[in-house]
Amino acid sequence: MRSGVTQFGLAYLDADEIGTYLERHRGHVMSVIGFGRALPLPATPCAPIQVDIPVLGGNASSFEVWTSDAPVTACEYQGICGTTDGKVLFGSLSLPQHAGETLETLAEQAYMRIFKFIDHLDYRNLLRVWHYFPQINDDENGLERYRGFNVGRHAAFVANGRSISEESVPAASALGSNSGSLVIYFMAGKQPGKAVENPRQVSAYHYPDKFGPKSPIFVRALAATLGGQDCFFISGTASIVGFETLHHGDSEKQTAETLLNIRTLLQQIPHYDAARGRMLLKVYVRHEHDLAMVQAKVLAEFGAACKAVYLHSNICRSDLLLEIEGAYFNDAQ
Repeated sequence: MRSGVTQFGLAYLDADEIGTYLERHRGHVMSVIGFGRALPLPATPCAPIQVDIPVLGGNASSFEVWTSDAPVTACEYQGICGTTDGKVLFGSLSLPQHAGETLETLAEQAYMRIFKFIDHLDYRNLLRVWHYFPQINDDENGLERYRGFNVGRHAAFVANGRSISEESVPAASALGSNSGSLVIYFMAGKQPGKAVENPRQVSAYHYPDKFGPKSPIFVRALAATLGGQDCFFISGTASIVGFETLHHGDSEKQTAETLLNIRTLLQQIPHYDAARGRMLLKVYVRHEHDLAMVQAKVLAEFGAACKAVYLHSNICRSDLLLEIEGAYFNDAQ
């Protein structure tokens, strides 16, 4: 690493690793997200986020931990707890859905608060956002909940005067949890990232209205230089070409198509070097019986050096059987 370059750490850890890891990085932990069974953890600047999605592969718990080699300080505004290392801002919120509320309303409320939070702290550029909520494919007032979520998110973008274009849209993903609140965590920067779209796919924010009254708001991937380090954030990626789902009911072909889409994104970044960088993946599988096949294909594509965690989750379209997101860091600088 060059002198003065801030290095960001992302680790996926099991229950027997998490405590020691957090103690070793005390004062440098930006965000902790737990999946599966919750465990008591050492204190961090912001309380860990817990998402009710089972972990596959034999572990009851998995933890996603973001760290910085620069000192981290806590901040709070609009009910959002966040951390910053002076280069990047992390934040999270969890909103329960009360009787009579729709997910559309909740999504709009969440994004209104997120925009106020990042504007107040002067990290105005959303880089990466993660969303989790239950019953993602269920009907709510005549509209699939994911599609209602997109309507609420769109309303908040418009209300805050934010353009829905590659200049201002983050990388993102939205997955189904088993229970609980609308959970969102996000990363923002003082400078915008560079959108990377997939030539095999229509940009998500240009989807036709057959996928809902308002399109999803995310770019396929986003490249950002954070503290001098090249980072590449891959949004939730699935078996979609153009804007249509391919290989209905065939999980093996959907996995191959998904990996081809990720490969296409990686081919567009000049600093990608599998041998000298860090690649980490979160793989969401709808049906547990597909796990071994998906693991084998991911291993064949990325090799043993790539760290991947596998989660049992519903995907944003009911005809999608898996989704993969990723983060790549170029450490050879």
